Amino acid sequence: MRDAAAFLAPFLTVYALFLLVPVVQAFYMSGYDWDLLAATRRFVGLKNFTRMLGGSDIAWSVGHRWLWRTGILLLAGGFAWWRWRRGGRWAAVAGIAAGLAVAGLLGIHPSATGSWNDPAFWTSLGNTVTFTVISTPLLVALGLGMALALHTTRRGSVVYRTLFFLPYVLPISAVTLVWSYLLNPDRGLIAGFLGWFGVRPIGFLSSPTLAMPSIIATTVWWSVGFNLVLFLAGLQDIDPTLREAASLDGANAWQRFRAVTLPGLAHVSVLVIVTQFVASFQIFGQVYIMTRGGPGTATEVLIQHVYESAFKNYQLGYAATLSVFLFVVMAAVSAIQFRFISRES
Repeated sequence: MRDAAAFLAPFLTVYALFLLVPVVQAFYMSGYDWDLLAATRRFVGLKNFTRMLGGSDIAWSVGHRWLWRTGILLLAGGFAWWRWRRGGRWAAVAGIAAGLAVAGLLGIHPSATGSWNDPAFWTSLGNTVTFTVISTPLLVALGLGMALALHTTRRGSVVYRTLFFLPYVLPISAVTLVWSYLLNPDRGLIAGFLGWFGVRPIGFLSSPTLAMPSIIATTVWWSVGFNLVLFLAGLQDIDPTLREAASLDGANAWQRFRAVTLPGLAHVSVLVIVTQFVASFQIFGQVYIMTRGGPGTATEVLIQHVYESAFKNYQLGYAATLSVFLFVVMAAVSAIQFRFISRES
């Protein structure tokens, strides 16, 4: 016991100093009007949370964000059906309940005469969710597809694996500089390529409708190699005799993928999905370097709002409140991950 404590002590010390203490301090600061430059700090209780989540003349309607709400209900229904088929009735009920709760919350909005206390929070949260919902399935699907294509002993497969993983080792500053040059409407390579077909230069990063897709494309190019490596590791853990047995039984490629490959990748898939969700929800570097949240607020994300609240507006207490909200979301996703792993093991 003493030896185990001695081995764990360095890690636990670093863990406490650099993770637990900041988390506790963030919760503490969220209850104060904490000015970065002022010497006094005034206790305000839950006022920061009211500013973040509250508003005036708040209403609820069925048609508000109906497309998002329909998609969430369909996803919840699909999840519930899948869990019910696998015997997880309580998980199916919980999935339906969570989908109904989220769909109901999305119906809340200010009336024609109302407003949110902090519209920038809801704008940045909406942009963050949009980025996460679009980029996460792309990164997971592309990573899996590339892993399946490169999980061979053919000549050159190792070279392709290295080339696809190489962008992930680049710093975010280098990645964004490369893509900012590619997307430049005056001298970028994409503008030059489109010019061959008579297409006029497009301001990708200055367009409210194209800025976010451009950031998503940059992120996919940069980080899909990491998911590729994780899926390749998962594929190598699947016993090849299972595929051979399925082939001898007359299973085609799709049937082998559905009955052998997907179940074998269950744990890796959960890890990739949750890790990618957490990483996407914390997006900051790409946005801040490429667009600074613009044009307007089209690409402003939650971490950027935290940064600007703390170091531009000097409101550390409110920035801590935003960080607490982000921490709760990340903790909830991690809890879901551990729940899935424990049930599937």
